[in-house]
Amino acid sequence: MRVKTYRGTETKAVLDRIKAELGPDAVILGTRHYKEEGVGYCEVTAALEDDLQVKASKTRQIAQKYPGASASGPASGQTNGPAPAELAGWGQWHSEWRHIKEHLNALIKPQLDYAALTPFQRQALEFLEREGVDAEVIMDVFRALKDNPKVSILAPLERIVTAEPWSAVRWPQKFHAVAGPHGVGKTSVVVRMALALKQEEQNCRICLVNADHHRLGCRLALKQYAELAGFTYKEIGDASGFAAFVATCRDYDKVLIDLPGLERGMTLERLMDKLGLDAAEDLRVHLALSPFYAPAQLRAFEVQYYTPRAASLVWTKLDEASGYGALVNTAAATGLPVSALSYGTSLAETLAPAKQVALWRLVFKHRLPNEQ
Repeated sequence: MRVKTYRGTETKAVLDRIKAELGPDAVILGTRHYKEEGVGYCEVTAALEDDLQVKASKTRQIAQKYPGASASGPASGQTNGPAPAELAGWGQWHSEWRHIKEHLNALIKPQLDYAALTPFQRQALEFLEREGVDAEVIMDVFRALKDNPKVSILAPLERIVTAEPWSAVRWPQKFHAVAGPHGVGKTSVVVRMALALKQEEQNCRICLVNADHHRLGCRLALKQYAELAGFTYKEIGDASGFAAFVATCRDYDKVLIDLPGLERGMTLERLMDKLGLDAAEDLRVHLALSPFYAPAQLRAFEVQYYTPRAASLVWTKLDEASGYGALVNTAAATGLPVSALSYGTSLAETLAPAKQVALWRLVFKHRLPNEQ
């Protein structure tokens, strides 16, 4: 950051110099008026980031890549999702805005008059609070219920948490990639999604693709599962390899790709560019997460794993979680529907297509889809 102090007898003249030398993006850090030998002076300290032009150029490039993208969200039709992490200043802006919202929510939330709700509405809303649902979501639901005693709490919640059940009919695209952090169970999810498709359509030709060539355990596991289930197994490591695969994959109805977890500093967009996944025009990315991640960690994942091709959320290891408020918070933050619910240690009958009834039984009753 360049910091420079300007002096002059007239304030306007000093500001004009700053604008001429540093440009309109200069930030005024301080202003001081004083006298020397009876003459009045104005002293202004201004600053400008050295790489501002580079950042501005990068922002324009990303704006071209993501038409309509801004700090308020992506251009993929989502209303709440995070903007690309590469946008200049996005990280700082996102952090500052989150703190502002937290302070505003802390001031507004105590003013909510739960007496305006019916006993059933109030009880359900208080339960969501105990489950760790964000204050912003609580206030949205409260506004929808206030003065509407006949409205169920599920009505506003179903506008926030939507479901798009995993099936060949609802997801007709050929290419589907599963992304998510290390240890969340992506490989198991890929196999379970493939088995669900096979059960739905016995003649469905499925290929499992491993893009995590650095982890030997994942490679061997996915290859073994593919052989046992009768699926084709392939590996890709770079853009040329994936492009060659796309050119010769007409024999498959569905291609499920197991993406590696991201290292610190890496983003999903950069990984997809590296692997050349743009070669698959109808690719859909499903983000696998688990509800036992801390709220701050989930917020970090939402930014790190952002991509315009993100299509749904897959919740994993549900049987290991003690609460499910994260399902509501993440859906509200990303705008993505939930496609599948994954649980248990075996591969058969442990992935359920996400339906509203199953979601609310999970959130309010802690009942897994396989539990009667």
